[in-house]
Amino acid sequence: MDSYIARQPIFDRKTHIFGYELLFRSGVSDSSYSAVDADQASSRVVMESFYTMGVTSITGGKPAFINFTSTILLENIAMLFPKNLLVIELLEDIEPTPEIVNACRNLCYQGYTLALDDFVYRPELEPLIQLCKIIKFDFLATPPQEIMETLSLIDTKGKLLLAEKIESMEMFQMAAEMGFTLFQGYFFCKPVTLASKDVAPLKARYVSLLHEVNEGSDMDFRRLANIILGDVALSYKLLRMVNSAYYALPTEVVDIKYALSILGTEDIRKWIFLMAIMDMCSSKPDELIRMSMIRGRFMEQIQRYCRLPYSSENIFLTGLFSLLDVMMEQQMHVALHNMPLAAEILQTLVDHSGQLYDLLQLVVSLEQSAWEETDRLIESFSLSAGQVTTVYVEAVKWCNEIYL
Repeated sequence: MDSYIARQPIFDRKTHIFGYELLFRSGVSDSSYSAVDADQASSRVVMESFYTMGVTSITGGKPAFINFTSTILLENIAMLFPKNLLVIELLEDIEPTPEIVNACRNLCYQGYTLALDDFVYRPELEPLIQLCKIIKFDFLATPPQEIMETLSLIDTKGKLLLAEKIESMEMFQMAAEMGFTLFQGYFFCKPVTLASKDVAPLKARYVSLLHEVNEGSDMDFRRLANIILGDVALSYKLLRMVNSAYYALPTEVVDIKYALSILGTEDIRKWIFLMAIMDMCSSKPDELIRMSMIRGRFMEQIQRYCRLPYSSENIFLTGLFSLLDVMMEQQMHVALHNMPLAAEILQTLVDHSGQLYDLLQLVVSLEQSAWEETDRLIESFSLSAGQVTTVYVEAVKWCNEIYL
């Protein structure tokens, strides 16, 4: 059966990645789960993530938060997998029967981390509260005052409080002030435009590089190498990428010009745009760059199934620049002002129209586990869930291999 899988980042207070929750849906036609469906879904996400795809490919070596139902918990499936790569989320409808408590106690003894999902206090949950290291509160479903009252009822010493469905920086700051140390939601990629904020100009070195690689012009690798050699950090980043697992070269590359020849003209352009974005947005969470890269790679690679009339490079750059307004805290048309981009990219990101915009919305709906919208867009592009899932996981793996 075809399925979707996606991931949501979980941050610490400094917006560094703590882990990822794996979001899963089995079957294109399903819109809700029965208890049996939920058990099957939890089982399949564990099996597919750790065996078929490899969890490190999806999470980059960070812990994977995965929902467990009572049935899956009692089958001891968790103990098949590395304890340092798994956080077992106990769904909110799990009842603390003696069998469940014993299973959880055994997992804790073996070194596994347990989390209570969508926590609402009930006295009978005390045995599970004591065993779980992480407690998750839904900030959209529960008023802050009610959360504070709940926290006063439980012993939080030695526990990590995770605020989920944090949708704005204001919610992030409020949760942090309440004592939460982990945060999940889309607060980090929501546009916050500041009308008075000046747009930082591109550094002269990037202007020179973009001029050298302007589409349609002959690329002079010697001139490019000389510009890059004038920046130690840029040289280092280029050599690290070329020597990454993605390229899997038999010997280490130490020559800049040779490194450029390995990349080729199209990948050089992509890399220079990526470096320019990273330089302009160095104060923002790294996950914004990762998400932008994954979007670009996904859109570029899914193109082989839906054949849009655009170059793969422009499709990639559309995804890469799709969060630039968030990174620069400016409206998109202002943020893109200095970028030499094709008309179809501007149409997508500024006007929110065209086929590329629908393709961008496909990967966004996947990120947000908006499954019904994902279904609609997949159908509009004549894709299958299996194709989308495979390309998404490949895009995440690619990002993990080259983003150093």
